[in-house]
Amino acid sequence: MRRPTCDEFLNYLQVEKKNSDNTLRGYAYDVTCFETFLKVQQRSMQLDDLVASTCRRFIQDQVLNHNIHPRTLQRRISCLKSLSQFCLKENFMKADFMAGIQAPKADSKLPVYLTLEELGKLFRSLEKDTRTLAFRNNLMFKLLATSGMRRQELVDLTWQQVDLTNHTIRVFSKGKKERLLPLHSIVIPLFHS
Repeated sequence: MRRPTCDEFLNYLQVEKKNSDNTLRGYAYDVTCFETFLKVQQRSMQLDDLVASTCRRFIQDQVLNHNIHPRTLQRRISCLKSLSQFCLKENFMKADFMAGIQAPKADSKLPVYLTLEELGKLFRSLEKDTRTLAFRNNLMFKLLATSGMRRQELVDLTWQQVDLTNHTIRVFSKGKKERLLPLHSIVIPLFHS
């Protein structure tokens, strides 16, 4: 594969698809792994020479020789499918080299939630805390528990996103999508403190 093609693909993911930095780093690494496999196996690096059987061998190599986790394998396959679709769309090649390849199903991890009793206990202990960052921690945990925002959305939060008049917070989620979340009545007094 030509390096400019991979760079254009990653640029497309960043600019047009608005993928997160984590996704971009992961996909860049996945493409590098695939290129390394092609070189080691002395396979053609030309896009039109890539076929599904080569990609299946790459997947097999990842599982047998590199012991990668199922989620990583799913991401690698997803990356190659996206790369193939991008190259087709841009007319860099004529055939989909990922046609017919399915990612194996991975065990889905279900989130573990605190009970209302455990949450109440956590809030009470945070309210009694007098250490330096106690106020911040109290507000952060209450925001997470009551708003439905993700951890990264909280980390990225700025004061400009908080609307105390309408009791809302504007957050930017995966893919730079914007969401408006309500502020729960237990956190509003904390913003005025």
